[in-house]
Amino acid sequence: MAAFLNNCRFIPASGGTTDWVFASTVGGCQSPTLAGAVDGRKYKFLAISTDLTQWEIAEGSYTAASGTFARTTVLYNSSGSGAASGQSGAGAKINFTVAPNVAIVGVKEDLISIEETNAFTATQMAQARANIGVTKKNYLVNGGMQISQENGTTASGSNIYYPADQWYIQNTLSGGTYSCAQVASPTPGGSTHRIRVTVTAAQATVGSSVCFLQQKIEGLRAADLKFGTVNAKTVTLQVGVKAPVAGAYSCLLQNNATDTTLSGSFTVTAGELNTDVVKAVTFAGATSGTWAQDNTNGMYVYVYLMQNTGANIFATNGNVFELFDAGLYEGATAPPFQCPDYASELLLCQRYWVKVIPSPQAYNFTGSAVQLSCVTPLPVLMRATPTGAVATGAVQIATPNSITSYQSSVASGAWYNPGLVTANARI
Repeated sequence: MAAFLNNCRFIPASGGTTDWVFASTVGGCQSPTLAGAVDGRKYKFLAISTDLTQWEIAEGSYTAASGTFARTTVLYNSSGSGAASGQSGAGAKINFTVAPNVAIVGVKEDLISIEETNAFTATQMAQARANIGVTKKNYLVNGGMQISQENGTTASGSNIYYPADQWYIQNTLSGGTYSCAQVASPTPGGSTHRIRVTVTAAQATVGSSVCFLQQKIEGLRAADLKFGTVNAKTVTLQVGVKAPVAGAYSCLLQNNATDTTLSGSFTVTAGELNTDVVKAVTFAGATSGTWAQDNTNGMYVYVYLMQNTGANIFATNGNVFELFDAGLYEGATAPPFQCPDYASELLLCQRYWVKVIPSPQAYNFTGSAVQLSCVTPLPVLMRATPTGAVATGAVQIATPNSITSYQSSVASGAWYNPGLVTANARI
């Protein structure tokens, strides 16, 4: 697939089998420069002699410095010796008697068809989706940080704390401390919330300390990426950040065994400090290692805030780092972040952690104190059998779709209401 130019037609310096070097513009048309030809970009071009006996459709990259289009791949030509289907397959160049007329064109293979299958590469398909704002799924859950069932907007400096569903902060700090929370702050992608990490005690010397925000992606959700096979797909992690320190911020994708890691980073410049910016890191799919494709942990995703090889937000007390509009997408190009529907995203989050204030209650009709049980249905089928908790009584049975609780010795004529019920099936 090649790029297009509008009304670009020219006469090259010579004919023969050499590359096409711009010499003059055909009347009524644009030169490559005026048409906006991009250095290094691939184009297709039709060369045709003035008597129409010799012609060739070829593809190659443009070199702006010399005004040259390389005749790298000859697809079709007047002798039938091109490389495309229906030709001989040789890909031989036509030896033009005189300099032909050369036009930048789009051919059938470059256009989206509704009648037949296109043969676009994965990279080309990803670029096309990005161009029109359409994408495959975001593999991250709660990329907009809208959902925070467990902790709401409560801040904490605890290790492995969930400021928002599916997102937790982890550290091995040796002096630095922080306050981490979901905060209400509109993002460029349209979300109402983001995660904020505020440094409450500095740690200028990194040493072996680390601190990162992380999410685990369920194997069933990421199975189609085919990590751990020769068909592993390229992915791009895109995040919105507001960073207090310039430098490189590491990002990792890692399997559950932590023996296979894909590493990358994005850079925040001095001019981008304390400003909402969007960064992307592309990873070639992992062809080795074991990457779960079931309901266990398929992948760790890391965004580092402190590491000995990159930026350290803990260098100064009071520094604030924010993460927002996060997505992991198939392909080498990430689309603009699309803020998910709140209700739909809540259901995704409830597969892993849920709280219910139940209406089911049990009443003791007997004439003496007895044990009463209450079954609380869960709104979704959870990832696995959860760990349940109730405000009143104790958990009797937990299943992926309900929590059964009980209270001993409920007086005659009294009710048993378990109150707030939580179920934790996080990976």
